[in-house]
Amino acid sequence: MRVKHALLLLALSAFPAQAAAPCKDAPPLAEPWTSWRQSGNSTAGRLPDAAPRLTLGKPVTVTLPPATQVQFPVPPAKNGSKSYAGLFTLALKSPARVGIALSKSGWVDAVSGKQALSPVNHGHGPQCSGIRKIVWFDMAAGLTTIQIADAASSTLRIMAADASANQPRPRIDKLP
Repeated sequence: MRVKHALLLLALSAFPAQAAAPCKDAPPLAEPWTSWRQSGNSTAGRLPDAAPRLTLGKPVTVTLPPATQVQFPVPPAKNGSKSYAGLFTLALKSPARVGIALSKSGWVDAVSGKQALSPVNHGHGPQCSGIRKIVWFDMAAGLTTIQIADAASSTLRIMAADASANQPRPRIDKLP
């Protein structure tokens, strides 16, 4: 009996549960994540001025360089020397609450100028979505640098989404 129990524990540890892993026949995702399963590819930047641009609502699978090769505009709060990292930019026409979603583990910072923005919320993506984590920031209009640090893998999927994207607007009835 102990052997069976040990084998079961070994099998479970080899395949840890991931609430964000895609499931067979997963339902469509709700806004603002409806396009998460679309495809696109990019390579993360190593320098702030050479960082590729993220587009709201457009996910990309990215290749990250070793963290030691990335020049962060602001030191990340978490950055393992044997991990992967990368830089992106995001341009907004107006202020918005933006979620940065990752398919795998990694540290997410948003930087405006030389100032790191404080996240307003964070959590996991919807079950069966493939979204491992979402970090939300209130961003001003203009250019923001998105820093990914302490990623265990050299590839991951990333998407920026506006919290109010395609959300129903309150109905305003005309008064008589």
